[in-house]
Amino acid sequence: MGNNQVIRSENVYDIYKTYQNHWFVGVEREVQKLGYNISVRSDRFHKRNFLSLYEIVKPQHEQIITMNSEESLFATELENIKRSKKTIDPFKEFQVTTLVQDCDPGYQDYEKQVINQLSTLSGSLLEIFQTFRRTQLPNNSHELDTLLIKFRDSFVQILIHYYDLKHYATINQCQFLNVQSLQCLVTNMIFNDDISCYVYQIKKQEQIQENEKIHFKLTQSQNRTLADFGISIKYCLDCTTRDYIQTKISTKINTKISKNDLKEQENYETLIIEDVDQTQLPSRPQAKLLQGTFFYQSPFEKAIQALQLIQFRKTPHHKIKQLILCFQCIYSIIINYYQQFAQQPSNISTDEMITIFNYVLCQSKIQNPYTHFDIMQKYLGNLDRVEGIYLTIMEATFCID
Repeated sequence: MGNNQVIRSENVYDIYKTYQNHWFVGVEREVQKLGYNISVRSDRFHKRNFLSLYEIVKPQHEQIITMNSEESLFATELENIKRSKKTIDPFKEFQVTTLVQDCDPGYQDYEKQVINQLSTLSGSLLEIFQTFRRTQLPNNSHELDTLLIKFRDSFVQILIHYYDLKHYATINQCQFLNVQSLQCLVTNMIFNDDISCYVYQIKKQEQIQENEKIHFKLTQSQNRTLADFGISIKYCLDCTTRDYIQTKISTKINTKISKNDLKEQENYETLIIEDVDQTQLPSRPQAKLLQGTFFYQSPFEKAIQALQLIQFRKTPHHKIKQLILCFQCIYSIIINYYQQFAQQPSNISTDEMITIFNYVLCQSKIQNPYTHFDIMQKYLGNLDRVEGIYLTIMEATFCID
């Protein structure tokens, strides 16, 4: 690895010499699209910035593991949660700037260095961004979205041309450095406190009808039980009840008996639930247990808390990461069930997930949910991966009466 770094540091100046007379062509084209009057070729910081990035060499031992998009979405999520050794904390603050991996616990040092370099602006990059900051923002949602997305996409191309990122990503095998991740990076740079508040207020004012309709539905459903939502009883057990049922299962199942003499696990599950002795479960009447009612705290409490925090996240990316965390909390509950009853996880149907998320959404009492959804949907760019599926599920719950 040491020899690799020496060779690369010697070649970085040759790379710059090859590229120094070409970088401004693509940058100038994008600046003209934006209508800015900026002299790009006089940028005296370009060489320093270019060399600073190319001197960041990916260590050979750091491998980026990406999720196979061809795998079943829900099966992949279940396996990710099953393998995870870390406790999911819905109050964790996400110090990230791009959607590298949906379940990535954090960035490697190399990735952080690259991201810091790209988001540290000087020279013509800074001048372009400052010009954008001085632009008068439209006072309606459609024109505002158009302006911000146009600048985001142009600035992504400016970064690509300025640093010759395609070449850099190739020689360092940067799987995380692509158009989608750069869109997230630039969006986060755009959404400072002022702009995020402005976008939210404009959309909230225009979406009063949509938010009121959803809010009415949420209010009407506040007192509904898990069973009322149509959620399977197997996902509705709290820790005390699960432990009690597990104890009953252990006493009823004799491992020495032939498998042919045993009932299927699901039959035992039904038997044990019907067998619950209400004297052993204070304040947990058998009738309510059979209805799937959760007594003091929802099994999806962490998912509810995670969803609530969306309204406190400013950037579209941080909102979607919070939504992803909400679904991870849901999956962890389901995995807990499978582990409790020693069953193999099975795929969750989309309809079943919509039902569960509808319950979580109703219990979250989130303010202006459609506005948060619209901000995520409009500004995240490519939505053909897991975040797009989750947003589709969220949108589907809005249509449930």
